[in-house]
Amino acid sequence: MRRTNSRLLVLATAVALIAAGCGGGGGGDAGGRAADQSLIIGMNHVSQNFDPISTTATSDYTYLRFVYDTLVSTDDGAPKPWAAESFEPISAKHWRFKLREGVKFTNGEPLDAEAVRYTFQRALDDEKTPWRVRIENLERMEIIDPLTIDFHLSSPVGNWPTRTSVVWIVPPKYTEENPGALVTKPIGTGPFKMDSFSPGEKVVLSPNADFWGTKSGLQRVELRSIPEDSTRVSALLAGDIDVAYRVLPDFVDQIEGGGKKLISVPSGQSANIFFQTTTNTPLKDVRVRQAIDHAIDKDALRESITQEYGRDLKGQIVGENSVGYSDELQPRPYDPAKAKQLLADAGYGNGVTLAFDYPLGRYYRDKEISEAITGYLQAVGITVKQNPMEGGAWLDRLYSGSWGPINYWSIQDAPAYDLSWTLEIFRSDNIRKIDADPKLDQMLDQSFTITDTEERSDYLTELAAYAHEQAYFVAFHSDPGLYAVDPSVEGIEFLPSTYINLFEAKRTGG
Repeated sequence: MRRTNSRLLVLATAVALIAAGCGGGGGGDAGGRAADQSLIIGMNHVSQNFDPISTTATSDYTYLRFVYDTLVSTDDGAPKPWAAESFEPISAKHWRFKLREGVKFTNGEPLDAEAVRYTFQRALDDEKTPWRVRIENLERMEIIDPLTIDFHLSSPVGNWPTRTSVVWIVPPKYTEENPGALVTKPIGTGPFKMDSFSPGEKVVLSPNADFWGTKSGLQRVELRSIPEDSTRVSALLAGDIDVAYRVLPDFVDQIEGGGKKLISVPSGQSANIFFQTTTNTPLKDVRVRQAIDHAIDKDALRESITQEYGRDLKGQIVGENSVGYSDELQPRPYDPAKAKQLLADAGYGNGVTLAFDYPLGRYYRDKEISEAITGYLQAVGITVKQNPMEGGAWLDRLYSGSWGPINYWSIQDAPAYDLSWTLEIFRSDNIRKIDADPKLDQMLDQSFTITDTEERSDYLTELAAYAHEQAYFVAFHSDPGLYAVDPSVEGIEFLPSTYINLFEAKRTGG
């Protein structure tokens, strides 16, 4: 059962007062929007940039997918054809994609094999493209016919279709003739086209009448930036917006009391701690890592931090939607006595001191989680030297490999939904310098030689079991994904990736 604390009463009162103030002067027109099938979504942020090769955050993908298409969709976990009609492995180093016939960009250009070749090459040619690393194995492309393209890879990539799910296809002619235009005037083949864009503030979309898939019945969609959580909730309660994107559990009672619908979809963002074992540290001993896992009450942490809107990860770094998630793995139980015994067995019966890096405000309640972890560890004889820092400084230390040896890091397995994609950060040659385990490297390499999704999933569950046995991380919970919606809105879908699907969305009344 969800817990409510005294802090909620203060928040609820504050929101009620704000809502009352907005209600009188805001003049929310939900009824009018229902009549003309218009929808306003209050977002926690609005993208600054619609050019896929230069967006810097996965949160921007939520915006890109309204306008652009990718070859493959991973919305259901395993990769499925999207703008591509089909894909098949000739081998793990050679993949063939066939495109849907008749798909056109909103300026009339065809989404054909040349558009795909151009888009991938454009990313490969720009080393600053954030997601370029996901396709850097691409050695060359071969256009077989206008609707068929082959990808030749430098090494086996068994999840190549999944990797294409972050490559947003752009029109070659428009992009070349209008340098920089995609930033604010994107042209795509997605379900919507852009009507107006104020970077960081507002996006207005209308349906793409020529979209090849399910066409939304909505006639206008506005994505409005409302960064403050309480303001987003109050705007919904006042009728100024129809959807409040990503609301905190603290506001649940107020939202439901105000007659709004709550939609809970635990996100693909997970709360974890990682251990650096590449340096001369006590954490090189698996017993110390296992002791830390046993020392933390993961159920209590999830209940208090997420108010039970987060999902138990069962000792895994990815959620249940991901290829490689194991239904059979279970987390190590909370057992302080076992933790102390393991520490003693490892030669640290008199205690051990370990430094702990964590960011402030970068992830959902990172400070509160890290402070709770510190308390649990100190209770079993681990003296923790806390090193909290601003998010940018924390990221710099992470990528320099000079962190820890304990680090709080919230990993997002969505939208890839693939264990090997996520576990790649543990490779021996990774710049973050987390682990140096030849067996883990070998298992990852083996996973990339397997092209069949079900076979890969079976093998990756073995990899998940090995990573859990070695306790390279402690997985706590997935973050809560909470969304508040006016009752007149139906059919809107939120995914663990935090993507929004509006294919079936509609307004049913005022």
